[in-house]
Amino acid sequence: MAARKSGLHGSVKLNDGVTALQVALHFQRADLAFLLDVEIQSSLQFPAFRNNFTSYKTLVNLHLLRIHPESCLRQEVARRTTLCCQMTPYSKDSLPDLAASLLAAADSPARATLLASAVVQLIPDSACIVHRMFSGRPSSPWTAIGKAGDISVRQIAQATPSRLLAPLLSQAPQPHIYPASDIRREDYAHLNVSRSIVSIAYLPLLGKNQIVGAIEILTFSSELRPQNIEKLSPLLELASPALLSAEDFEQQRQNLLDSVHRMTQLYDLEKSLNATLDLDAVIALIPVKVGAMIACQAVHLWLFDGGTLRLVSSRGYDPTVHSGMMQQPGEGYVADMAEEGEPLLIADSDDQRLHQRNSHADQNNPRDSNSLITGALLVPLLQDESEVGVLEAINKDGGPFDEDDLFFMSTIAETVSSALKNASLMFAERKLEILEALVRVSSEITSTLRLDRLLQIIVNSPQNVLPFELCAIALDNRGRLQLKAVSGMSSLPFGDARVEQLHELIRWLSSYAQHLRQRSQSADDTQEELPPEVVSHFEATGYRALYSLPLVDDQGRVGLLLYESSDPDFLDLPHTEMIKILAGQATVAIRNTLLYREAPLISLLEPLVQRKRALLRTNRSRRLGLIGGIIATAFFLAFCPLPMRISGDAIVAPQHIVTIAAPVDGNVTQVFAHEGQRVASGEALGAMNDWQWRTDLASSEARYQEAMLVMQADLAHGAPQAGADRSQTEYLRSEVARARARLESAQLRSPITGIVITPALQNAAGGHLDAGAPFAQVLDLSSAVVNIAVPQRDAALVLSGQSAAIKLDSYPQRSWHSSIAIISPEAQHADGDETFAARVPLPNADGILRSGMTGRAKIFIGFRPAGYVLFRRPALWIWQTLWYWIGW
Repeated sequence: MAARKSGLHGSVKLNDGVTALQVALHFQRADLAFLLDVEIQSSLQFPAFRNNFTSYKTLVNLHLLRIHPESCLRQEVARRTTLCCQMTPYSKDSLPDLAASLLAAADSPARATLLASAVVQLIPDSACIVHRMFSGRPSSPWTAIGKAGDISVRQIAQATPSRLLAPLLSQAPQPHIYPASDIRREDYAHLNVSRSIVSIAYLPLLGKNQIVGAIEILTFSSELRPQNIEKLSPLLELASPALLSAEDFEQQRQNLLDSVHRMTQLYDLEKSLNATLDLDAVIALIPVKVGAMIACQAVHLWLFDGGTLRLVSSRGYDPTVHSGMMQQPGEGYVADMAEEGEPLLIADSDDQRLHQRNSHADQNNPRDSNSLITGALLVPLLQDESEVGVLEAINKDGGPFDEDDLFFMSTIAETVSSALKNASLMFAERKLEILEALVRVSSEITSTLRLDRLLQIIVNSPQNVLPFELCAIALDNRGRLQLKAVSGMSSLPFGDARVEQLHELIRWLSSYAQHLRQRSQSADDTQEELPPEVVSHFEATGYRALYSLPLVDDQGRVGLLLYESSDPDFLDLPHTEMIKILAGQATVAIRNTLLYREAPLISLLEPLVQRKRALLRTNRSRRLGLIGGIIATAFFLAFCPLPMRISGDAIVAPQHIVTIAAPVDGNVTQVFAHEGQRVASGEALGAMNDWQWRTDLASSEARYQEAMLVMQADLAHGAPQAGADRSQTEYLRSEVARARARLESAQLRSPITGIVITPALQNAAGGHLDAGAPFAQVLDLSSAVVNIAVPQRDAALVLSGQSAAIKLDSYPQRSWHSSIAIISPEAQHADGDETFAARVPLPNADGILRSGMTGRAKIFIGFRPAGYVLFRRPALWIWQTLWYWIGW
């Protein structure tokens, strides 16, 4: 007989029928496509099959099982199990039926039970337990998986083998038989036995030269002998392949179930993410769904914000990050992985990148310290060959991440990327729709200068893109908001309850943007968070959200724009952005309309016409006198010069401050000055410890004197090295000069004349100063600079060299006069107007001018015509107002 494995190269030659069935069991696969082809030769070569019709029939049934696995398997399972349980005492001829039954049984417990039943049939009045040793389970390596006979298993899993079972763990395990005299009750404490035990035997099950299990046999009437064990040798050879192949089948089945489960999860993920096109909802849903698919501590979704990664959504607890966190390359492994664009698996808890990430957690918080990252799995999110973000999972439950998790995560990332792309396209389309509506509303707003028409456009036109139920606008009237227009109303009916409710709400609303929502009408805690005015308004109107935005420009408040809806979440980010843009355009349009209504042209022209008529009705002499007065006034305004001065606020600027610092490291030995003391330029304020520098100076001078003596001796004797001695002498002379300079630097001297402003300077004695550390500060009071704030409308008239008169509030009876030195080229904002600083230096010999003193100053511009001096500012205001109205 020969056996050949389907799909393998070559064939396996066998010696007898028993070995053929054993190989068939060894190569069994879950789908039965891996069963061996059992070819029955025309002439059987072995007596065990030639003279036994039952064995021949069994072999044929095995061949039929290979040919029709699906139809024969269910029939064979029941028949083979029953046949094995009714098996006569062991013979080679009955072993093929046992092998066929084992082949038909799919799982290892069923096969273990068949093996135990076979042992009980072969050894009368006995019981059998089949143990499996799992080396990968430290807590319970020995597990009972099958039994037969008059016993029950009390403890299925054993952390440590019993005293009798331990010898099987030796290098060369052999069967062991123990008589009743060598057995104690604790040796079989894992069993419930109601009969007296005569002997116990332990038979090792070997697989690939390693122990994979054991068969425990208990006899109740006769003691086991080695001859009995030898009869079980063929069964033991069949047992290990049968159990291991069943476990392989179970593992393959579990892998298949896991694959089906993951496919189901992927389908559910794709279905859930594609159920909505709201970008915010998709971003919030992704970590939740991924966390349900991959059992881990936390899942993070990072998206690119420009060139920086930002954490936009998370699920689980991670103390090392927070929502909205930004990360750039070099700041963490997430950004580094995103820059490379390749998936990243970190399974080593000692990885330096994890230590860097865990440093952001609060080590003093027990929850944070127990939730540090020990493993991470990251995959990039790609859209059209471009990376848009990173999907991260940390701390897998039950162990580190592996390559299967990486493959699964990569598959998830494809679905996530597709969902993000669809939501982003929808988000962009919505923004485009909002922009188109905004352009349309803007064109309508700018098409009219009628205030009532303009307000109706503002409250009614955005309804196509903004999901509000009510929009109202109020205008500022002498500091109070007055309701002017409501959506759906062409006019405001007097006494209407709806209008009165809006009046009450608008009176309460301030000049700040507010977004108030009431998510649950019956939730008392939610109502307590809202102001009472808003709660009462919601109860009266049925609305659950309002959004108010003030209309403000550079001239002050124009009004208030209000939106209301019964949906608490009726506005999202694009809607609020559109409202803000619309509010800005509405503010400009309303301001222009109000200015147009208040144009003074008509009111000015009518009084002038009346004056002209009254003048024409007067007599000739009065008209001449009036004309002469007008000419004299015009001559005075045009030709009589008047001094022109520009006034502004004055402030004494900070003066010259010099900091004396330590030239080298050392200790301060003496302090010669104190706070408020006047010092001259070059005066010593303190001294540093200079004993080392004095030692260096003495050493340099000694070497210099020695070199001088040597040089003089060589010159006296005409020695040729006299030239070299001269060079050495010059070098040592320079060393002496440097040593003296260092010694001189030990004296901390003031470079300017001024006053010491360092507080508690005497306490510096005995302290240590590093090189460059400040020792004292000296303020130069010999001069001061006064900054005069010149308004921007007068800045063009101020020039350097013009004289200025200054009067300070600290000295109201004294004035200072000087010339402008510099005019600042940069404007400064002060009191709502832009000003330029004109800097005027002043002598300060007596030191009375101190930084921060304020007052007023006048700058003499020169002599100008009286009309220019008197009417310059009103004329400029009129000119600017006319230009705002009709200029181009």
